[in-house]
Amino acid sequence: MNITYINHSGFAVETETCYILFDYFNGKLPEFEGNKPIYIFSSHSHHDHFNRELFNVFDDNKVKYILSNDIKKKIKNIHQPNITFVYPRKEYEVDNLKIKTLKSTDLGVAFIVEVDGKKIYHSGDLNCWLWAEESKQYNKNMKINFEKEIDSIKGEKFDIAFIPLDPRQEIYYDIGINYILENCEIENLFPMHMWEEYSIQDKYLNDENNKLNLTKFYKISNKNENWRI
Repeated sequence: MNITYINHSGFAVETETCYILFDYFNGKLPEFEGNKPIYIFSSHSHHDHFNRELFNVFDDNKVKYILSNDIKKKIKNIHQPNITFVYPRKEYEVDNLKIKTLKSTDLGVAFIVEVDGKKIYHSGDLNCWLWAEESKQYNKNMKINFEKEIDSIKGEKFDIAFIPLDPRQEIYYDIGINYILENCEIENLFPMHMWEEYSIQDKYLNDENNKLNLTKFYKISNKNENWRI
């Protein structure tokens, strides 16, 4: 597989038979060469995860869209037959893709995608969003809801996972990523939602309490970096 980091939570994945684009909102798109179909996933309608201009970029005959249901209201005037709107905690099949969704702790869904014998996890905004300025009750409820969702996939094995590592959370920045690593087996992990503050990766990698163990962590330095896995 080829993995390209575009920006923020946006990644392109090239598999043996297709291209998958996750949560694009801006930045330079990679070249989608040949006749492989393109599947565009958007986890929710927030401006940093979805851009309706994507409907003007691709050949309609080559592209299918898998969009969180909350995006419907953002594209009322767009008539596109190749959209599958998805809801949390459901399963779907689009061509040879098997798709499972989780419920985000913010808005929309997280995606689990099986294709070409590989399993990919993209969390969208499913994360343990704890904040120092929030009340104890808010943070308690957030933690409960997040852990409930990850517990529903306990023991899953992912070839690739895209997971938030958000520096704005300060002391709580690693709660979500560590909990997923403790409960799922992840071969290759790409951090995201870093707001271009890439130094947060060094903080995590240098923390003796990180839960990476045998997981390979791909450190991101710039937009449009590419890796072959």
